Amino acid sequence: MTAEIISFGTELLLGQIVDTDAAYLAQKLSQCGVSVYNRATVGDNLERATAALN
Repeated sequence: MTAEIISFGTELLLGQIVDTDAAYLAQKLSQCGVSVYNRATVGDNLERATAALN
């Protein structure tokens, strides 16, 4: 099984906040035997968020 983690927030892209949630999720998924295929960060923009989800 594979997974992709998508984090949303311009503050993450600008480095104002460290994305510890994605790191935590990646560790937990790995422990459950799930490979994290990709990890992406998308800013607070509806069009870009929609594109990332598609």
